[in-house]
Amino acid sequence: MRVREILKLFDKLQMKIRESRDTLAFLVINGKIALWTKVPHKKGEIKGKLQYFIRQQLKLNEKEFQDLIKCVIWREEYIKILKKKGFIR
Repeated sequence: MRVREILKLFDKLQMKIRESRDTLAFLVINGKIALWTKVPHKKGEIKGKLQYFIRQQLKLNEKEFQDLIKCVIWREEYIKILKKKGFIR
């Protein structure tokens, strides 16, 4: 997976972006930060366990993460998943 693809996921989920040492992405629901993750500024492939950490920070299992990548899951469905798992109300 490439950094550009992760940034597209952030855009699809309508996450707020802040540039710092890394690109930080915040999921804001009802004016509050529900969760956040980050991706490096580097271009190219994401190496090591970074993809795993991003998936964990997004609170998704492997299948849900793959569905998000394949555009099966969008913001509304993602929020439903987080509610079902008890991460947001």
